[in-house]
Amino acid sequence: MTKLPIHFESISAFMHAIGNNDIRHPLVEVVHLEEVRNSKEFSNLRFTTGFFAVIYKDSRCATVRYGRNVYDYDNGTLLFFAPDRLIELEDLADSYKGTMLIFAPELMQGISMSPYTFFGYTMNEALHLSEREQLQFHDFVGNIEGELERGIDRHSRKLIAQNVELILNYCVRFYERQFITREPLESEVVRKFNKLLEDYFHNAIAVRSGLPTVGYFADAMNLSPNYFGDLVKTQTGSNPQQIIQQHLIANACRQLTATDHSISEIAYQLGFEYPQYFSRLFKKQTGETPQQYRKRHRQAS
Repeated sequence: MTKLPIHFESISAFMHAIGNNDIRHPLVEVVHLEEVRNSKEFSNLRFTTGFFAVIYKDSRCATVRYGRNVYDYDNGTLLFFAPDRLIELEDLADSYKGTMLIFAPELMQGISMSPYTFFGYTMNEALHLSEREQLQFHDFVGNIEGELERGIDRHSRKLIAQNVELILNYCVRFYERQFITREPLESEVVRKFNKLLEDYFHNAIAVRSGLPTVGYFADAMNLSPNYFGDLVKTQTGSNPQQIIQQHLIANACRQLTATDHSISEIAYQLGFEYPQYFSRLFKKQTGETPQQYRKRHRQAS
């Protein structure tokens, strides 16, 4: 029987569990993984946390399972862990290298985490840093460690939070670079997305399953919705939902001009449950109701 995962709600609880009782700040900590004591206790351990974690994997040291997916990469890899996500450490060695930046949501109070969609990435979606990016990351982490060593004063929290935010903002940049440098592979994802969209309507999947969703296409390509969305936006300038709507409207326009199907029939074939929702979206995208569009094009022909 599989044991239930251990939950570390606080950074202090996690630090105590790895044998470190020197808690420098209750909301943030930098852990040098090669110095972790009692590492054998973390081998094959399943756990969740109440805080965020950014792990820099400096060498091939262990298999990290995040949810249902396995991370096992070479040097210079960043992994991002959101609160309450299942993490498993498998085959953890007695000595290994890397750095873990952990921080509580409370540290980032007043700072929106919504731009950092990579905390929702999964499976083969880790960030692979160039040598220059690795140096930048370590410089930023070094700034945080300097503040932790200095001790807590009235400036500590703000300065540390700003440095964490700076790291995350640079990671957004690094991921955009990764999308670009992997352009042949990523362009294939966009091509496949467009093909799947065409098939969705051509094969009447919309009739059976309703309106297409970003999650449907991300799952079809074994990507997380967040990673898929960011990749498509970087490659095309539009997010997947916008592209889905473009395909919807294009299909609707073809049917309105080439068939005698009623507005309700067209809406149903496109996956809409209610025709009024279709009409509302169509007018928002084209400036005309479906009836006005059909009448105008038929008069022109």
